[in-house]
Amino acid sequence: MTEVQVPTTYRSPVALWTAGLATAALGTWIMYDAMPGVNWVIWTLAAAVGLLLFVRSGLSLGSPMTWLSTLAVVIAGGASVTADPFLHALICVSVILLLAVAMLLSVDIRVERIKASFVILAAPIAFVFALAESLRRATEGLNLVRSPRVRAIVRGVALTVPILLIFALLLSTADPIFALWRDTIHDLLASWSFIPRILFLLGMLAITLGAFGYADRGSVSGIPAISSPFSSPDRTSNRWLGSTERLTLMGGVALLFWIFLAVQVSYLFGNLPSITGSGMTFAEYARRGFGELSVVASITAILIIAAERYGKTDERQSLLRAITLLVIVAVFFLLASAFHRVSLYEDAYGYTTARLYAQVYMIVVAISFVALVREVLTTLELPRLFLRAWMTAALAFVVLIYWNHSAWIADRNIDLYASTGKLDTAYLTRGLSADATPTLVRRLPSLPEPAKSQLREAVKKQYLHPHTDNWFEWNLGRVRAREASVRL
Repeated sequence: MTEVQVPTTYRSPVALWTAGLATAALGTWIMYDAMPGVNWVIWTLAAAVGLLLFVRSGLSLGSPMTWLSTLAVVIAGGASVTADPFLHALICVSVILLLAVAMLLSVDIRVERIKASFVILAAPIAFVFALAESLRRATEGLNLVRSPRVRAIVRGVALTVPILLIFALLLSTADPIFALWRDTIHDLLASWSFIPRILFLLGMLAITLGAFGYADRGSVSGIPAISSPFSSPDRTSNRWLGSTERLTLMGGVALLFWIFLAVQVSYLFGNLPSITGSGMTFAEYARRGFGELSVVASITAILIIAAERYGKTDERQSLLRAITLLVIVAVFFLLASAFHRVSLYEDAYGYTTARLYAQVYMIVVAISFVALVREVLTTLELPRLFLRAWMTAALAFVVLIYWNHSAWIADRNIDLYASTGKLDTAYLTRGLSADATPTLVRRLPSLPEPAKSQLREAVKKQYLHPHTDNWFEWNLGRVRAREASVRL
């Protein structure tokens, strides 16, 4: 790894304030009271580049800061592709989290710091550190004003601005463009609408200035790194769970899971609601399949991690490892069963984003268990396991953003109409985002009456609204929805 170079001087306050103001002003211009679109990726790119430029330590393409910042930009780009409001909220939260982690790593870019507690606490701690650093930089800026040179500049500006305003007012009576600008400024001041925008600008400035300043201070700042409750100077001293207790725990879990699988093997992957006298509906079957089995899988992962992290090692380690692997194999079967149950529910009642997200969650959990297998077979390293699980979830999220799953869901539901004779028009037009509109319009000719007319009117009512976005609000999903609605 490249050694961190700790400089003895800071960058010019002018450079820091210029970058902070420019980034905050850009964000205020293109993001305040604006629809999600290309503006999100533009500002995220500006913030990420600014943060990387002010990092005091040596960076490379393989640096975790670089990769986290790049991932934040990629995820932010989804705001210009999808028109799904729920995904927009997740994109916002994800970008904040990734940039917060990148900022905190600026004082120490070792990948070993990326642990569960570090990521969970990153956003609030980065917010507090940024505000504190912003206040410190503002205090330093006030001290600069006391210098004779800066006082002279301030006096010059104070004298110039009133004179320029008087001249501008006089010129506005002689030129229509100046008059338009004068009236616009007058209307803005009279309506007080500029106050929320200024507050938004000040808030963004506090965050960007603080984040850039925090990175600029680097490892000489004296700010301690966030520690993890999972870390310990001496890991062996923290191992309090004996092998007997581990064998009892994991053996009991393994026995319970495999008995459960054996008892239900006749219908676990079949269709229980179709069995006479089962007393279970499709809804109960799918909900239990996802809810209870997925919760069991998640709790099992915690148990295995705790047993590996705090368990003592002795001559029975091989037996413990074998039993743990039996538990993991059983969990894979439970996840497959839960996935299958949701699929049956979709075939019977249609596809929704909630059911699709449930299946994506199960896939992420299954892949994370594959990573857990590696840890069980070698030596458990929690940061490595957490990072792989986190990156798996991030990859799944990126796929959901850029894959038009709303259109896919609309296609599947219209296909099901041929066999079920049921079409949830309200969900297709109000439950799905505008990303589904082109598919709905394209599939209209394939539908018989009255379903065709009902869907056409619902699409018109939901999406055919005259609205012109600014260039920085451009969004592929909304553009395609408008173009498709025009063809109705």
